[in-house]
Amino acid sequence: MESGFFGVYLWKNRVKKAKSMDVAAVTSAAGGTTFKTPERKVKIDGANHHTFKKAWVRKIRPDGLIDEVWSSKAPIELDPYLKKRVQARSLSAGK
Repeated sequence: MESGFFGVYLWKNRVKKAKSMDVAAVTSAAGGTTFKTPERKVKIDGANHHTFKKAWVRKIRPDGLIDEVWSSKAPIELDPYLKKRVQARSLSAGK
């Protein structure tokens, strides 16, 4: 739900940045677009259009409340094409 919430606002900010609703212009305006959510600021990567976000591991207690077990110190830069992962280099070998 959170991603759906801030996704609409990120799109709005891209439209404002592009000064257009043209799809190509809005796509070009993606890089660096940010939005401050109630929990944190999110940012779109211009190269792959993924969102930098913090990660959390949380545990639901028997009473229904949620405890945080772990969280990343900063937003995580995603690597959807596995270009930065040494372990993944063999996956693209021979292609």
